[in-house]
Amino acid sequence: MAITSAGAGSQLDLESVIAASVAAKKAQLQQPIIKKQNSTQIAISGIGQLKSSLTTFTDILDTLSKPGAFNKRAINITQDKDNPVMKVESKSGGSNGQYNVTVKKLATTSRQEGLFDSSTTSLITQDGQLTFKAGDKEFKVDVKAGDTLQDIRKSINSNSDNFGLSANIVNTADGKAKLIIDSGVSGDGKGLTITGNTSELGMFSIGDPGSVMSQTQAASSAEILIDGNELKSDTNVFDDSIQDLKLTVLRVSDEDSSGGLKSNKVDVSTDKSSIEDMVKQFIDGYNALQDKMDALGKRNSIVGGVRQDDGGALAGDASTRTISSFMANTITGNTGSSTTYSSIFEIGIKMDNKGKLSLDKEKFGQAVDKNFDQVVALFGGDDGLAGTLNKGLKEYTKSGGMLAERTDTLNADLRSLNQKQATSNAQLAKYEASLRAQYGSLDVLLAKMNNSALALKSLQINNNNNR
Repeated sequence: MAITSAGAGSQLDLESVIAASVAAKKAQLQQPIIKKQNSTQIAISGIGQLKSSLTTFTDILDTLSKPGAFNKRAINITQDKDNPVMKVESKSGGSNGQYNVTVKKLATTSRQEGLFDSSTTSLITQDGQLTFKAGDKEFKVDVKAGDTLQDIRKSINSNSDNFGLSANIVNTADGKAKLIIDSGVSGDGKGLTITGNTSELGMFSIGDPGSVMSQTQAASSAEILIDGNELKSDTNVFDDSIQDLKLTVLRVSDEDSSGGLKSNKVDVSTDKSSIEDMVKQFIDGYNALQDKMDALGKRNSIVGGVRQDDGGALAGDASTRTISSFMANTITGNTGSSTTYSSIFEIGIKMDNKGKLSLDKEKFGQAVDKNFDQVVALFGGDDGLAGTLNKGLKEYTKSGGMLAERTDTLNADLRSLNQKQATSNAQLAKYEASLRAQYGSLDVLLAKMNNSALALKSLQINNNNNR
């Protein structure tokens, strides 16, 4: 007779017996593989977390190791903060100093205006060309017969060679149109000239017969006094007139009681607060990375002789120990080019027994006050502590570096484990087939025995009934 499932013939629960046997065999074959797969995937994730934390810290180090990063200057200007005379910015390499600055004059652009009867009626009867020039800048605009003032304005403003000149139309109360042209170019001797190559375009050229345009503002340079020395600039920006300072004038200085102009005192000093903030960023980033590595590398604890699965993703992995050791050695070693300080611990940075850094603000402030350049030499630049740490840590995270190689090894292990699992699945399938063959034969035999017993019982009943 055909048996469709184990036990169907004998009415015994052979399917449960087979299932239990297969489950036991599966645990025997695959449990070690699955456990190893899980631990390998956790380690790969841990390496990813470590790389991310390293990148966060090296981003901070990138900023701190840039040339001039620690050359922070505080700038104080004696002026009305609500109506400032000037803005002063410190550049890389700037130094401390005090300066008396007087703004005598702002730079101006050249401006011309002309009054026309209308902005929408035709002005031009024949094709021609207008040329606009200010200083060494020049561009040309084609005009066509039938063009209105609006057409000419649009052609000027949209010209691809326009050097910054702007043309605008203001409609007056009496219905006329005023054309206002600003050169956008400031500086002495850089006045705007407009010339046309046809007689009727002479209306735009100052000095030509029939000219409509007139100059309402001449181009001029800005003028300032720095400690009594007169300086000029074509724009309102004086860049490096004071070495490594950028000064932008916003308005003329206020008058004094005698009718002259007051000077504004500019005081440039070391910005201790900003430098302290940068060192705090370094300390916080260093400690955060150490915390992350401690958590990732934490070993599983043993309670009552039983191992607890409470370790970090990289418990037992050498990666965190290697990087932590490099950081500690760099911190405690000699870095930078300072001739005064050999270690950051001499300028107020401390390390506790857990390897965490902190800052003694008072001691650090004293070091900055007394030996600012030496503090910078110790900490900043390519050879300073920030730069040395930065270069070393990036060796671990770069392509082909230690962490990349560790990830490659773990991925190779994972592929091998996946292959072992596939092999064990095939073994389980064969094992189950073997069990089904064995229990199938038993089921058939038991079914026959049951049928024979039923036949004998039926025969006995029939014999008893015939008596």
